[in-house]
Amino acid sequence: MRRAFVWARRLGFTALAALCAALAGAPAQAEPVRGGTAILAVDADPQTLDPAVSTDYVAGDIGAKIFEGLVWLDAAALPQPQLATTWTISDDGKSYTFKLRDNVLWHDGKPFTSADVKFTFEEVLAKFHPRSSAMMKRLGLVVETPDDKTVVLKLNAPYAPFLTQLSVFDAPIIPKHLFAGTDILKNPAAQKPVGTGPFRFTSWERGASVTLDRFDGYWQKGKPYLDRIVFQVIPQPASRLSSLQTGEVDFVSDFYLSKADIPALLKTDTFQARIGKALPAIYFAELNLRKAPFDKVAARHAMAFAIDRNRLVQQAMNGLARPGYGAFGDGFGWTLNPDSSYPKLYPYDPEKAKALLAEAGIAAGAKMRIAYEAARPQMVATAQIVRENLKQIGLDAVVEPLERTVLLQKVFKEHDFDIALMSYFSSGDPAIGYNRLYIANPTDAINANAAGYADPKVDELLTKAATVTDLSARGAIYKAVQTILSEDMPAVVLYDEAGVDLGSKKLHGLWKSVDTRALWEEVWLQP
Repeated sequence: MRRAFVWARRLGFTALAALCAALAGAPAQAEPVRGGTAILAVDADPQTLDPAVSTDYVAGDIGAKIFEGLVWLDAAALPQPQLATTWTISDDGKSYTFKLRDNVLWHDGKPFTSADVKFTFEEVLAKFHPRSSAMMKRLGLVVETPDDKTVVLKLNAPYAPFLTQLSVFDAPIIPKHLFAGTDILKNPAAQKPVGTGPFRFTSWERGASVTLDRFDGYWQKGKPYLDRIVFQVIPQPASRLSSLQTGEVDFVSDFYLSKADIPALLKTDTFQARIGKALPAIYFAELNLRKAPFDKVAARHAMAFAIDRNRLVQQAMNGLARPGYGAFGDGFGWTLNPDSSYPKLYPYDPEKAKALLAEAGIAAGAKMRIAYEAARPQMVATAQIVRENLKQIGLDAVVEPLERTVLLQKVFKEHDFDIALMSYFSSGDPAIGYNRLYIANPTDAINANAAGYADPKVDELLTKAATVTDLSARGAIYKAVQTILSEDMPAVVLYDEAGVDLGSKKLHGLWKSVDTRALWEEVWLQP
């Protein structure tokens, strides 16, 4: 048996040096002070306040303060104890035994037990979570609870990033006593959440704010330090930035920031910043393979030649990104396949793109709709450049800016799009964050393969890649998959993000976790 928190075969996080070095202007850490309200900007209302059924970024942002996972990920993306205090892994890598923390209460005063973990995994995550459900079904996850403080998770095969996928963003534990026997998606507790985390839900004024207050019964005595966190809904990028500059907002994470303004802001030394992310994230153009023109592979190849990825990096992201390298980006070095890379196979070439459109029988002036999330400035800029690229090759490209919930419905449920501009956060491993872009999605799960792409060989290889623990062997599988995907091209990866979070210098204790949204029980305000 091996202690999980010395599980050493980590998966090659590429930007850790940037994370460690990029506390630009961060204040010196003094003794924490209790009290105060931190105002955090978000760009829109969340889909739900139940992160167990969504990978929506805002839902995760809010949910990470209310709920907890069995583990949390530190600044090096290594699992650390949260609701579980210790764990052991069987020698065959297929059984994980967790000891749960004593004296943990739900926000309504009920005790947390192993029954909550079993219910969450079996009845919620396995059925509704966009990332974890596929993993759990694939691995035939079985949950055993020998007693109230022990959980045994059994897999039918080893799964390399299993512990990484047990944080609050992929496996938040929800209360059985409020959800058992109900419609999980319609349960009122999804909008008035009850968790075990450091902050409890107080109110949601739609279109305006979500307010969380300190949970005085939190298991970490003396924490959280803040009295309150208010998530201020600010749809306009310029308004989010000006609110930070005037002190009306204390923190804006990279997801909500316009890249155009960041370099100038960093020069002012007005804020503290974290530059770069230890966990990769890709932005991509997903193509609707269910109908013309992208039911033809030549048309999909045309998009890869037509889109100027270097221009996107410089103009849409202001240099805070890297041009799309291939099907999984370049964030995990051990997956890279130079022979299947975009620089080799699909350099920017509008004339080649025109020839491929003609080969696919697509007439000049054909209409092409580009759907994207209107509140995200990098998506706005990306959409305009992609539109110009497509007009350059003779297409009548139009942009369709949509509110997030509308976008998700139109893209994943109604399939009402030609090109959808999206982004996926890796969560520390391509098997967690990226495989879902290519594995068949027959149930139209949100945030998982909207293209309608299905290839049994790709499904087989990606499933195998997730179960192999040897990094070299895993890399070989991902390289083989890229050979297929570079030909089939269900999506064009546009760029890898190099993010920047900005916060007031009054805030202390930020970025204890690799995910900027987590560990806010450690954050405090300078009086």
